[in-house]
Amino acid sequence: MIRIFQLDETAVRKVKDLDSFSDTEHTLWVDLQNPSGQEIKSVEEKFDVDFLTQQEQSEIESSSRYIEEDEYLIANSNFLIPNKEHRYINVPVSFMLKDDVLFTYRNADLKSFADTVKKIKSRRASFSDGAQILINIFESRIDYDADLVEMVAQEVKAINKQLDLDAQLDREMLLKINDYQELTMSIRENIVDKQRVISSMIRSDGWFNDAEQLRLRTLIKDINSLIDHTNFIFERLEFLQDTFLGLVNLEQNRIIKIFTVVSIVFLPPTLIASIYGMNFDIMPELHMSFGYGFALALMFLSSLVTLYIFRKKKWL
Repeated sequence: MIRIFQLDETAVRKVKDLDSFSDTEHTLWVDLQNPSGQEIKSVEEKFDVDFLTQQEQSEIESSSRYIEEDEYLIANSNFLIPNKEHRYINVPVSFMLKDDVLFTYRNADLKSFADTVKKIKSRRASFSDGAQILINIFESRIDYDADLVEMVAQEVKAINKQLDLDAQLDREMLLKINDYQELTMSIRENIVDKQRVISSMIRSDGWFNDAEQLRLRTLIKDINSLIDHTNFIFERLEFLQDTFLGLVNLEQNRIIKIFTVVSIVFLPPTLIASIYGMNFDIMPELHMSFGYGFALALMFLSSLVTLYIFRKKKWL
């Protein structure tokens, strides 16, 4: 699918029919979403541009994710989206600025792009060139990343409330903590990726005016705040993981302690039963009419004495 946004005197209009499209002079934005080979070729011919393939976008070296030449500017970044399994995956997105026109190439439906389209329709005066659209997409994306960070922070709080000595310390809770650790790392990697791209845009030579530079610097401040927040969340998740493992160890120690105490309590009765089970000829208790009751009472008394000693030593 190809969407072309053009600026005229009254509004920004959207063009979908590429075959009948010929007026490239007033174009602001050309958005390619899941384009076919023929659509890519048509755009390249009409606007005299060359797009990277999706594989080239994902495999490009981090040092080459931002390319600036006299005629064009290229920026490549990853956007995080949820998949069908409710996990988050990276989607590479390529941006190109040429002759004040923004070209975007992506293979997924992204919320930040939809939000930008809504803003273009409602605030036509705020968009006079492709650079402003590019900045708005990144602003919208950083807002979405901030929402993701806040969502993870709320989930971490919920996990923290569940962790106590009476909690059901099952495998699922540990796996949940691990999942949020991975998500936090993915969010941080995406934010750092945008930090590098936007820092390069700030250092660009003549591609952005003073007002746009100010927006980019504000965006960098927001990104730095998000990075600090993700670092804090990751440290808190590590603390929760350590707390979980510590509680598991305490539970295991408590169980072992119970078994140990039970074993020690029954050691004296076992000793008495062993003595009276020897069946020697000279054992007066064997011929006593109350010998059986005497042996049982002795066993019970020995257990009580053992428990009393444990209580007095505060081992129980």
